[in-house]
Amino acid sequence: METAAAAMDHRAAPSLSAEEKRRIERVARCVARDRDGDLTEKLLLRLLSITRNGRRWGFLAPDHPLHPYYLQQKVSERCRILRPRPAAADR
Repeated sequence: METAAAAMDHRAAPSLSAEEKRRIERVARCVARDRDGDLTEKLLLRLLSITRNGRRWGFLAPDHPLHPYYLQQKVSERCRILRPRPAAADR
């Protein structure tokens, strides 16, 4: 039986090239680290609609097949940022 995370991985990245993966991860990291990431994401979606460069940035659109992978990366980055780092050993 497949776990939910494994199922998400298969569904999220149908045929993800290394370049697409890097691009999606960079954008997800940028949006996750921005204090107003939702606004940044809205601006990026607006730029996508203006430029119509769906091949390169289409993953930002909710109906794109790679959008679940983008969301997964964005949430993962936000969790990494919020996760407290282990305290350095006192010396």
